[in-house]
Amino acid sequence: MSAILLAAVLAQAPVAPVEPGPPLPDSVRALPAPPAPPPAVLPPATHELFQRIQNRVAQVRIIERRSGTRSSIGSAFFVSGTGHAITNYHVVSDVVLHPEDYTAELVLRRGGEPVPARLLDVDVVHDLAVIRIQEPVADFFALEDREPPQGTRLFAMGNPHDLGTTIVEGTFNGLIQDSLYERIHFSGAINPGMSGGPTLTGEGRVVGVNVATMGNQLGFLVPMKHARALLARAVAEPEVEEATLLERVRQQLLDNQQLLTERLMTAALPKQPLGSYQVPGRWTPFLKCWGDTPHDPEVPYTVTNYQCSSEEDIYLSSHHRSGVVAYLHQHATSQKLGALRFSSLYSALFSQDPDLVEASREDVTNFRCETQFVDVGGLPVRAALCLRAYRRFPGLYDLVLRAATLNASTSGVDTSLTLGGFSAANARRLARRYLEVLSWTK
Repeated sequence: MSAILLAAVLAQAPVAPVEPGPPLPDSVRALPAPPAPPPAVLPPATHELFQRIQNRVAQVRIIERRSGTRSSIGSAFFVSGTGHAITNYHVVSDVVLHPEDYTAELVLRRGGEPVPARLLDVDVVHDLAVIRIQEPVADFFALEDREPPQGTRLFAMGNPHDLGTTIVEGTFNGLIQDSLYERIHFSGAINPGMSGGPTLTGEGRVVGVNVATMGNQLGFLVPMKHARALLARAVAEPEVEEATLLERVRQQLLDNQQLLTERLMTAALPKQPLGSYQVPGRWTPFLKCWGDTPHDPEVPYTVTNYQCSSEEDIYLSSHHRSGVVAYLHQHATSQKLGALRFSSLYSALFSQDPDLVEASREDVTNFRCETQFVDVGGLPVRAALCLRAYRRFPGLYDLVLRAATLNASTSGVDTSLTLGGFSAANARRLARRYLEVLSWTK
């Protein structure tokens, strides 16, 4: 149909009148009109922000004294005109643990000469450190403690892979829920070398300190309140000796494990059904729990796993982590194996090495274990409790508890508890509380 013919047809077609609807109620007619949307605010240009603040961010170099060369790199950002800068503890950990072998320096601009830096103070639990250069700086960040709304556009800065100062865009997603150690979720790329750098808003306000990444635009920041507290202490006590820093780390670890112990001891420890047994369930919200039963028709037995663990830990060195809580239950049962063959299987499960807290021989002693048969509310249990001591931090231990029920010939539960960085007394308190939950339903 041509356009002229279509127009003629439409002109002749009758138009049905629109029936008026019922009148609006007075309460609706009295409502004010919705406000006009605010004018769009353009986000700041990334290159303008970078040019404005790039001199506030520096590269941290850890120098091995004997060779005079770099052993690792990271980032830092200035927070005072007198040369104070914030970085991560894990960036400068070698200087804390081996001050006779390592020193720190800052590179203030690409191609610039390194400037010696002194380590003033650390917060090992929140992975922070304060360092200082002797010369004053003209440009630095003022630390605030205000979180932006979720979804705010952010910019992370640092020195990834020794490529020079870099800026990366991302998104603020608030504090991670049910986290053992406070972290901010940043949807952006934080690459190796950016640790210790700032993440900030388009106005140049620092939101957090870059600390870790899980790849795929999944980064983590330390909240600014911890950096502010550490900086205030470092400014108030400017003359801390290197040996004092090691003792300060020890005391921070002791204080943290005490808080964690009280938190666990005062929390209700729920019972998790596992076959005909009851085992410790999700003790506290910072633990993440999973369960699984592998299915293999060729295997004449079934083993159901239930495990819980904290997903964060405390970095002490490149080969030593602490502040860990984890446990694993294995319910084994068989309708095909006789008592003798099942006993052999069950013994093999008990003899498996549990997942241990990461540490080297330089960091911890060998485990010392004691094994005994105990009665847990009428349930016979074989238990082995093992402790190993921290060499650099006296009074702290890793604990492994292994326990197996002994009440049935073709079924049973094997369980293991791992604690990293607790006093011996607190580790035993928690292990006793853990065992008390085991029970059996006939």
